[in-house]
Amino acid sequence: MENPIEISVIVPTMNEEVTVRQFIDWCRQGFLNSNIEGEIIFLDSSTDNTPKIALDLGVNVVNVSERGLGNAYRAGKGIAKGRFVILGDADCTYDFRDLGPFLDKLDQGYDLVLGNRFKGSIEKGAMPVHHQYFGSPGTSLFFKYALGIPTGDIHCGIRAMKKELFNSLPFLEPGWEYATEMIISARNKGARITEIPVSFLKEPKGRVSHHKRGSWLSPFKAGWGTLRVTFTYLFDRIFVFPGLMLGILATFINILVSTSPNLSLEKFQLGLLAQTMLLCISIFGSGAFALGSISQYAYRRKNSVSSRLAMPTTGARLFTLWMCLSIIELIFSIFLLIRWLSGAFLESSLAGTNYFLSSLWISFTSLYSLFFSLTIVSLVGSQARRFTEMEA
Repeated sequence: MENPIEISVIVPTMNEEVTVRQFIDWCRQGFLNSNIEGEIIFLDSSTDNTPKIALDLGVNVVNVSERGLGNAYRAGKGIAKGRFVILGDADCTYDFRDLGPFLDKLDQGYDLVLGNRFKGSIEKGAMPVHHQYFGSPGTSLFFKYALGIPTGDIHCGIRAMKKELFNSLPFLEPGWEYATEMIISARNKGARITEIPVSFLKEPKGRVSHHKRGSWLSPFKAGWGTLRVTFTYLFDRIFVFPGLMLGILATFINILVSTSPNLSLEKFQLGLLAQTMLLCISIFGSGAFALGSISQYAYRRKNSVSSRLAMPTTGARLFTLWMCLSIIELIFSIFLLIRWLSGAFLESSLAGTNYFLSSLWISFTSLYSLFFSLTIVSLVGSQARRFTEMEA
C-alpha cells in the first residue's frame, strides 16, 4: 500500500506550552496549503504540559530523556513515515504554514534544503542586534568559505531533507552544535545542498527563548560550539597531510644530524639546540596529523592517508613496531638517566660521547613520537571502520 504521508515535521520540544497549540495549527495549515498529507512528531523533554497538549491534539510524542537538540534528533531517527522530513522549532518563530518552497527544492532532487533568514526577512525584535549583525553572519561566512558549503545561515532552525538522509546522520553533537554538524555530515555523504529565503518571526507574547532561560553566556557558548565543530572538521582538511609531512621531515633531519656529526650549513648551527627544536616540530606535526585523522574518523570523511592506516593489518603491524620502539626508548632513557645521575655528563673527557648519545636520543624520540601518532591513528581508525561496518 502506498504511503499517504508526504512529509514528517520533527521538532524537539522542551516546555513550549505557550506556543504549542499555535504551532500545531500552523503545521496542519501548511499541509493543507501544500495539498499533502503530513505528520507531526514531538521529541519531548518537557516538565510542563507540552506533551499532554500535543497528545490531545493528535501529535506523536516521543519522550527523550537526554536534553539537547542533537540528542533529541538522534532519538527521532527511524520514526518518520513521510518521504521528506522538516525540522524546526515549536516556538512559532518560523512559519510552518509555508512549506511549499522546501518541498519544491526536494522535488527538484536536492537532499538538504536549509533556510536562510538573511536572504528572507527578520522581524524587528526577533533577533538580538549582536546576533543579527555580528555573531550569526560572521560564523556563517567563516563556515561557508572555510568548508565551501553553500549556506549563508548555518544557525537557521528550519531545514528540510529526504528521510533517508535524516536517518543516516549520526548527530554526534548533543546540543546546539548539531546544526553545524548536520550540514558537515550531509556534505560528507555527498548530499546535494541548497538554501531558500525564510522569515524569522518574533516570539509570541509570553514565550521566553531557551537562550534567555539559560545564562547570558548561552548564545556565546552556542557560537563557540559552532566554531569548534567547524575547526574540528578543518583539522581533517588542513592538518592530516601537512602534519604528517612536517613530522616526517623534522624526524628525518634530526636523524641526519645525529648520524652525521660533520654536517654543517653556512648560516645554521646544527647542534643539540637545533635538534631539540626539530623534536618539538616533529611532535607538533605528528600531533596535528593525529588530531586531523581522528577528526576524519569522527565525521566519517574519507582521506587517503588516514583510510589506509585504518586497515586492521596495518594497525597490528604498526602496534608491534611501536611496542619495539617503546622498549628501546625506555631502555635508552633509563641508560641516559643513570649516566646523568652518575655525573658522567660533567666529565670533559666524555663530552664527545655525551653529545653523541644526547643527539641520538633526541633523534630516536622524534622517531618514536611519529610512530606513536601513526599507531594511535591506525588503531582508532580500525575501530571506527569496524563500527561503520557494523552499522551498515
